[in-house]
Amino acid sequence: MRHAAAFLIITVSACLALTLPPFFFECSLVDRVAVSARVGNPVALVALGMLERVAEGRVAGLSPEVEVQVGLQPGQLHKPEFKDEGVRSHALRRIGEVDLPEALAYLQNLKKGDIQPDVSGRMWSSAQIALRQGQVNRIPDETGKISFLEGVTSDRASAAAGWAVQELCNRGSNRSLGFISGSIRRRDSTPRGLVDVSFCEAPMAIISRDPDRSRALGSFLSVYSGETDSQVPLKVALRIERVQIQRLLPQRPK
Repeated sequence: MRHAAAFLIITVSACLALTLPPFFFECSLVDRVAVSARVGNPVALVALGMLERVAEGRVAGLSPEVEVQVGLQPGQLHKPEFKDEGVRSHALRRIGEVDLPEALAYLQNLKKGDIQPDVSGRMWSSAQIALRQGQVNRIPDETGKISFLEGVTSDRASAAAGWAVQELCNRGSNRSLGFISGSIRRRDSTPRGLVDVSFCEAPMAIISRDPDRSRALGSFLSVYSGETDSQVPLKVALRIERVQIQRLLPQRPK
């Protein structure tokens, strides 16, 4: 029965992954530009400039010849969809992942007025997260990264604090549980906040008892076999998967 339930969870998660998010095509083009904005690439600064233009909603003045330099078709970034806040926010987040020093400098100097319109506030939230992402990526050791993220959990920018909590959860940082629970409770003191804390704590506790993914999932199923909220088992199982994947990712060399 446990194996059947585990198979169901994995199957459902795979089906969820097949549901394309809004503006998937546009964001995939942004991703292609971001790949070119890497240290050592001859067109890295050109690609970074393109990401900045998308983030600021200034794609209308982008030369088609520049698009070709990064492997796109002329005019692909000129579509009206690239003015949507979702696509522009995605570009900001990708700038946060770029390893060029100019990318971090851009985020550090960015002002709210540079990324208007921002009706929902999503743009500025993404900018704050991108800045923290760029900063943590430049810390050479995992212990230093964890300490930095713990500090961000108390950030005044709630979006950045929430992002830091997710990063710590995905890293399976047991030492950070106090920071994680404190941050969640400050931002959400309702019962929903307590559930969010459990979504982070439970996978960590299970994996700390058994780092083997299959056995961890089996342990999770036994713990949540009587759970009445049908979303809890799937969410916790997916969290276990994220923690496992994070631990398998290569670390940035010192």
